[in-house]
Amino acid sequence: MPAESAPAPGPASQAGKSIGIVLDTLLRDMSLEAVHVDRLLWDRPIFVLRSASMERMRAFLGEILVHASAPKLHIMSHARDESAIRAIAHCDVTFYAYPVSGPYRLENVPAATVDRLQSVGFGTLFLLDAGTSGERLGDAEKLLAAIGEHGMVSFLADGTYAALSDWRQRRRAESAFLRLMEWYQLKLDPGFPDGPVLSDEARSAGGA
Repeated sequence: MPAESAPAPGPASQAGKSIGIVLDTLLRDMSLEAVHVDRLLWDRPIFVLRSASMERMRAFLGEILVHASAPKLHIMSHARDESAIRAIAHCDVTFYAYPVSGPYRLENVPAATVDRLQSVGFGTLFLLDAGTSGERLGDAEKLLAAIGEHGMVSFLADGTYAALSDWRQRRRAESAFLRLMEWYQLKLDPGFPDGPVLSDEARSAGGA
């Protein structure tokens, strides 16, 4: 005896369509804006927060030397990384030791260090992203923004660059997206007690 086929879902309700619009807007706000390499200010002082592996750091330092023969390079990383960074930089580096172990947080950087960095006048401030979407970099972005809100750029794992000028909006969108997904699963997902979001006509037909 052939197995019964699953009933075809009814047409989406206005609520379901609205969710699609909201998701589309959130995903746009969560995406990074690509920056062409020629738009970056390689001739100005450059700040780098080593926010990924040393191999990613090596790749980025190679990129810098392609575009600036004598870069004015400032790097912050954990104190244990200084000798390794200087060994792979192949140029002069002003090094700033992050004073504690663990992830970067603005509150752990002495105010005098932040003041000193603010006075440099960086053309570009770089994060190194192990991926391509800027995930899990919230605290690092906050630290970078305290040094210089403008000119924040992420060096992505695929070798491209992305602007971080709207990082606050992106974080808000990410938070809203996660809350929406939690609500959707609890309230509207077909696998949950309330069932799928159907049109009024489909609901009426089902209740007839």
